[in-house]
Amino acid sequence: MTAPRKVAAVVTTFQGGGSLRLHLERIVEQVEVVVIVDDSGDPSREAAIDFTGLEKAIFLRNEANLGIAAALNRGIAQAGAMGCDWIITLDDDTLVSRTYLDDVFQFVQTGAQPRAGLIACSREGSEPSAMDDASGYKIKRTLITSGCVFEFRTFQEIGGFDEGLFIDLVDFDFCTRLRQSGRSLVLLNKPGMAHRVGSARTVRLVGLAIVVYHHAPFRLYYQMRNVFLFARKHLAFDPVLSLYLLLDALRLPLKALFFEQQKRARFFYLGTGLLDGLRGRGGRLTRRFAESS
Repeated sequence: MTAPRKVAAVVTTFQGGGSLRLHLERIVEQVEVVVIVDDSGDPSREAAIDFTGLEKAIFLRNEANLGIAAALNRGIAQAGAMGCDWIITLDDDTLVSRTYLDDVFQFVQTGAQPRAGLIACSREGSEPSAMDDASGYKIKRTLITSGCVFEFRTFQEIGGFDEGLFIDLVDFDFCTRLRQSGRSLVLLNKPGMAHRVGSARTVRLVGLAIVVYHHAPFRLYYQMRNVFLFARKHLAFDPVLSLYLLLDALRLPLKALFFEQQKRARFFYLGTGLLDGLRGRGGRLTRRFAESS
């Protein structure tokens, strides 16, 4: 990796809440430009976001809901067209520290991982393990997209995010392709962001701790389908991760059966996702559950 020059933040949103303004203020102080990509397909969304005083922020709206991968690709392409050679990707519910990029680029300048494809600070509340104390970082198999810093040329070389996956496992796929190209994924020990992952709770089934996220029923379609699409692409390179993810074919129905509501809708989407996953069908969900059925 080379020394930092011009950095853009790409923030994806889908009807982001009232905290979005605060999150934008925090990152706009650290970058050349903030590219906000709204993927709701709602024409009124731009008016709902307060851009007052955020001269470095630009807003892009997808005409329809195209998925997180398409939103990221569009935002990053815009940043590259504006001459930015470094990118930080953020969800609308992620709040970074005031020194986030300083911390990342301080690590870059050490040259400790010259082939780093992604670098991120830890989430607040996470505890570093003993093996990380000496180096100050650890090499990961995967990282969530939000908070990752990378070079624009890396994005180009890898081919961007896979829009066929639409939403779930988009980050895992990107990370796996980076590793396959010989790049490493670096997680710094220093906490630098607050990020929540849905409305999760931990339950127990036959003595095992299971995290239930209570996503909308349609998300189960992508969660079920994409484990098969991921395995098709990456089983030969990373069979351990692929087989672990394929266990969702069992985990997801068990969660829906024992711990979640709207069971008929959930099993409709699970079944549809299973069939499309086995067929290798990607893209946006086209078949919806009929409440009257």
